[in-house]
Order: sequence, then C-alpha cells, then structure tokens
Amino acid sequence: MKIQELLQDPKIQQKRVMENLICHFLDISREDLWTKLDNEIDTDIEAKIMQAYDDFVVKKKPLEYVLGYVEFLRNKFKIDERALIPRPETEYMIQAVNEHIQSWKISQPAVLFDIGTGCGVLWLSVLLHNKDFFEKAYLSEYIEYTLSLARENFEGYKSKLWNTKVDLVQSNLISFTWDCLKNNEISDKENFLLVANLPYIPEQTFNENVWENVKNWEPKPAFVGGEDWLDYYREMFQQIFDFWIKPIMFLEMMTRQVDILRKEFWEKINFYEVKTFHFNIRIVKVEIK
Repeated sequence: MKIQELLQDPKIQQKRVMENLICHFLDISREDLWTKLDNEIDTDIEAKIMQAYDDFVVKKKPLEYVLGYVEFLRNKFKIDERALIPRPETEYMIQAVNEHIQSWKISQPAVLFDIGTGCGVLWLSVLLHNKDFFEKAYLSEYIEYTLSLARENFEGYKSKLWNTKVDLVQSNLISFTWDCLKNNEISDKENFLLVANLPYIPEQTFNENVWENVKNWEPKPAFVGGEDWLDYYREMFQQIFDFWIKPIMFLEMMTRQVDILRKEFWEKINFYEVKTFHFNIRIVKVEIK
C-alpha cells in the first residue's frame, strides 16, 4: 500500500495521528511525508502502523506511549507506562530554572536534585540547557521500575553531560541525602538547586475529572498526593529541615496549595509564584529562610 492510499482510507478517521505514526515507523519528517506520498509501505511496517493506530483509537492508549517517546523542549525522551507523560506546563519550570541560573551569582559549582524524577525530563532538561553549571546531579525515585526508565533516558544523553557526576538513586524523596552528607559526597554548605513535580492531584479530581485514557494507562501514584494532596511536599520539606541544607527549589502545584503551604511553613520557607499556567497551575520558587 502507498502512503497516500493509507492516509485516504475512509476507515482512518484520525488523520493527524496516522500521519504521526507513518512518520514514526518510516523514520521520516512531516516535511518529507508530503514528498513521499507515492512510496510503498512494506507489509510488516504497515501492520505495525495499523496495530499502533488500533492501540490509540480502540484501546485509548496515549499517543506518546504508542510512539514510545515524548518531545520536551525540542528534545526527545523515551516514555512508556512506567512513568506519567510530561505535560506542557512542566516546561515552564525549566524556563524558570534557566532564568534563575542566569542571574545566580555563586562562586562554586552547584548541585542539582530532581526529586520524584519519573522519566527524567526535568533534570535532563536542566542539565542540557545549562551544561557545565552543575558539578553533581542526584535524581531520586521511589519506584524502581520508574527509575529504570530515567536511567534509559540518561544513557541516551550521557555523552553530552560528561562534565556532571550523575547519580540515580532509589529513595524516599531526599532521604538519600543523609548518606551523601555522611560520606562527604556533598556538604551542607554547597549551592543546591532542587526541582520536583511531586504528585499533587486530589483523589476526587483524579477520579472525576481526568480523561479516561489517563486513568487507564498512566500510573495513578504519579498524580495523587494524599488526602489533602500535599503529603509529599510536607515530607520533603521536613527532610530538608532535618538535613540542614538550604536548596533553592522549583516546584509545581496548584494556587490553593501554594496558599496552604505558605500558611503552614511561613516561619521557615518563602514561596514565590514565578510562572502561571492554565487550570491554576503554578511554578513556585521556594527558599528556606
């Protein structure tokens, strides 16, 4: 079958999706697609395309999982059911981090923490946009199979990040820091920058307002953050207090959640809303007093 015949098949209702699948399986760009409409598609590749289309249309599998990758700030990262699919609003966090780094007047190299790393797009994007700025990077994830996906993404970009010592650890939030301090891998006097997009969706919101393909395919633990949605952030703050480190933090949460945490921690923490996205999502810069 020719490319044009497949695109014109009346049974194919999701034309844009089919275009993406053809480009993916034939390894061609969208620009090349329109110059190759008369090209024949091998039978085995056609079968793979149709299976992927069926996964999307019938099984409601998110397109990113079907393709096996997600584009995030012009870089490609491997993605599958081991981690949630990075959302566009999270790109705002990288923008906020980049702006902070450009104005950060420090004399020593910084240390990067990414807590609850998921597939790894946050810390990898920070490092790729700020090469040579971080001497060390620690990426923690509680779930081992999710951490394995972050490791795979790191391997894909490892050659570009050779100036930074990277350590991916299975850990409850930043509890790994205790061993790092004890073994003199880091000092509490260093310049720490921490990024985290921890689960913060209310259980009811997830059950009632989230699209079915998200509920059926993406890992629920990556969304829901406890009874009042902020359990993980509270626990992480307490760990930071216990370890006597003072990272600059960039976090993602909803407006009312910022207000809740500001009231609870006003004596110890300053919260600054630096980026706003729709659905009341905020990128928050957090500093320990």
